[in-house]
Amino acid sequence: MLVFLLFCLGSPTFHFDARWIWLFKGKQIFINNNLDFLREDYFQGLAWQSYPLLGPSLSSSLAKIFGYWNEVFPKTFNVILSLPPLIYLNSLIKKKINKLIFILIILLVLEKSLIIGEMDGLVAIYFVTIFCIFFKKIFKNNFFSKKEDKFIFSKNEKLNVFFFILSLITMTLLKKESLLLISILVISIIICKFYLEKIKLSYKYLIISSLCFLPLLSWELYLINQSIFSTEHPTISNIFKGDLIFLFERVTNFRDILSINSKIFLNKSFFISLVFLGFVLGGIALEINNKLKNQDFKLFILYFILVFILYILAFNLIFLFTSYDLDFHLRTSAHRIMLPLSFLISYISLVLIEKLSLYK
Repeated sequence: MLVFLLFCLGSPTFHFDARWIWLFKGKQIFINNNLDFLREDYFQGLAWQSYPLLGPSLSSSLAKIFGYWNEVFPKTFNVILSLPPLIYLNSLIKKKINKLIFILIILLVLEKSLIIGEMDGLVAIYFVTIFCIFFKKIFKNNFFSKKEDKFIFSKNEKLNVFFFILSLITMTLLKKESLLLISILVISIIICKFYLEKIKLSYKYLIISSLCFLPLLSWELYLINQSIFSTEHPTISNIFKGDLIFLFERVTNFRDILSINSKIFLNKSFFISLVFLGFVLGGIALEINNKLKNQDFKLFILYFILVFILYILAFNLIFLFTSYDLDFHLRTSAHRIMLPLSFLISYISLVLIEKLSLYK
């Protein structure tokens, strides 16, 4: 984390989304000490007008501590917010060599996304964290051994629940697309329950999960009360504009589907993750068949596969129905949109190494 902090402090922000959306909002909060800027004429109708403000609020708070605003230290909020989930994910890995691989995964897959002031790297980290927490808490299983759990909150159930709630709330307040990502995880849980009827679910954590959306709901109610609306969201607005024939034509446009998936699968971070997964599966091919007889292991693999499929399907649909120029949207968004799945694939590969002992 010190390395990320040094990189963050040693580089200015020049990426469009980081400057114009996230840090610009943080600067406005810092200067105005309120949210009145959301009602300014120049801001009305923009898609990111109604984005949650957790990141910008933290960057503004950091600037308040130092007493002035610049283009460097306010973006360290990324490193601060990433620390708890990374500690949690690291605690699930026992072997020292795997911990080193985990650091390499962060550097190779997430790259500069944690230090430039954008939300996408944080969304990826929290997505993988919520994936693991859902599997541990909602599915009643022993895939992750409780005896070997070294996480600081694991020995205290109340603190454990607190971390679960805080992680889920934080993810929902990073970006609105987090709702889609969490929905993918929940739908995967439901499908797993139907497919493997013997598995037991913790309804306690399902109820807690639903309550974690209250802060985001409060934000949406605030926007409604203040009459702060974006006129349309360009990434999905075509769904509501077209008739059924238009929708059918879009989902059967194989040229666009090919274009979308070529950008997705040839994305550098995603490609690295798939290569890593392929290498791991090749190394454990003989052992994995025996492990699939174990109900907990089978559930873990099924859960991961379902999340993978639903993720690819969901973002195919988003790109198909975008009102942006498709090439432009893919060029500017494909990499960051695939970061959560890329990081998940790499982390799951590492978990498989840990569980199946690719090396002794």
